[in-house]
Amino acid sequence: MYIDLSAQPLPKIYKRKGKECYLDPVRKKLVFITPEETVRQRVLSYVINELKVPMEMISVEDHLSHYGIKSSLRADILIKCLTEENDLIPIAVIECKAPGIGLGEKTANQMLEYSDLLGCDYAMMINGSEFFCYFYTEQEKQYIQISNLPNYTDMLADKFTAFDPGEFPDRIPYNKISDWLKENLDEYSTDISEKTEHNLACASFNLLEGTLNPRYKMPVGQYRIFRLIEDYGVRMLSYGNAGGGIFYGPYRSFLIEKDGSTEFVSIGFSTYGSFSNPDVCKTALNVAIDNEKETHHALQLVIDDNLRYIGNKFTFYHHGRIAVGNKGSGKVSELREFVKVRYPQIISDNQFNLGSLVFDRDWELNDPEVIKLIENLISYALVRDEYRAFVKNHRG
Repeated sequence: MYIDLSAQPLPKIYKRKGKECYLDPVRKKLVFITPEETVRQRVLSYVINELKVPMEMISVEDHLSHYGIKSSLRADILIKCLTEENDLIPIAVIECKAPGIGLGEKTANQMLEYSDLLGCDYAMMINGSEFFCYFYTEQEKQYIQISNLPNYTDMLADKFTAFDPGEFPDRIPYNKISDWLKENLDEYSTDISEKTEHNLACASFNLLEGTLNPRYKMPVGQYRIFRLIEDYGVRMLSYGNAGGGIFYGPYRSFLIEKDGSTEFVSIGFSTYGSFSNPDVCKTALNVAIDNEKETHHALQLVIDDNLRYIGNKFTFYHHGRIAVGNKGSGKVSELREFVKVRYPQIISDNQFNLGSLVFDRDWELNDPEVIKLIENLISYALVRDEYRAFVKNHRG
């Protein structure tokens, strides 16, 4: 959801040690101006001017330890109320991020952790234009998404307006994709690069539409090297790659089990740039893996380099190159031997052949050929991570 806070006034600006600062109206002190601080100050203005929260019921960058919690964490903005015993208790927590920072599950988990620890009824995360709000219902013992934070009087009465997502829009039919991309794809597109060759972009968009379509789910059950426990649907996620890039957007997530270990594997598309050459912008099909330690792209298949077509048949390959954290790069020949042992069916003429799709229909997750492609992508990503672990263990 989106909000326009541009009309909310910012505090007076002063210079301190040569740097511009806001005079924070709540903390009563000078704070250096940063993109995140500007968001925080506009949110404060919104809370004070629009939600009518009294200034004395707001705290900024408040330590959770002030509320009897053994933690060094600090909440960006807290809205409080006065109990009958004259104690100030938090009822809402707001987590602020700089513009452009994705409000994915990592930020949501951080916000809800604060809310749980503090016992707040309301929670909000915002990056200046995009926001999400939640209310904890005692009856259901869970957070539900709401349309916005209510004004202060309604907060005290536990009032809220439930969020109505409306009907999920129909996907763009495969035979309309070409015209749609010609009209809508531009330099600001975050899923498909405008510089990707048109036919490849159309194929990418067809698969993207299929992975985001909630009307179909990938069948649960045992696949060759993993068991699909649940098609978890679409999640908004942020992932990093070995080059230091951050990719934020919608991913289709699958809860899987392999060798007794349960993990999330997620598939999404993003544009793919080059730090050394800003003019380079390609389209990437990403397979990301969560575990207890980190989230990362186990496979980043650059469409421009690895998707080939003859007529309307598109085949997804991969060159096999692989980064292994601070160990540098792995060897394609070694990875190939790993794959030959663990998942040999994708080895074809010493290449990694992940599957083919014919562009004569909407590609959906109940389509046998799409299912096979997704299985191959997930399996290849899992084996790549096995190889990374092998390299780390043998290179010391």
